[in-house]
Amino acid sequence: MTSQPEWRSGTRHPTGGYDKVIVARGDTLYFTAARLHRLDGPAVEAEDGSVQYWVHGKQVTEQEYHDRPQA
Repeated sequence: MTSQPEWRSGTRHPTGGYDKVIVARGDTLYFTAARLHRLDGPAVEAEDGSVQYWVHGKQVTEQEYHDRPQA
């Protein structure tokens, strides 16, 4: 990921509340309030297939993501 991606798309996430960004190299990032965040899956889906989980701007492990209290 780059700190200033080249924007290809700035469409809203279909479940609402998220800004979905696809950077030039193909990574997909989900934001809310300008912080990486997603509660219905990984906030970063890299072109190479790797993922990262972020909740309210804090990176968490996949296990922490699945163990978090549900709202």
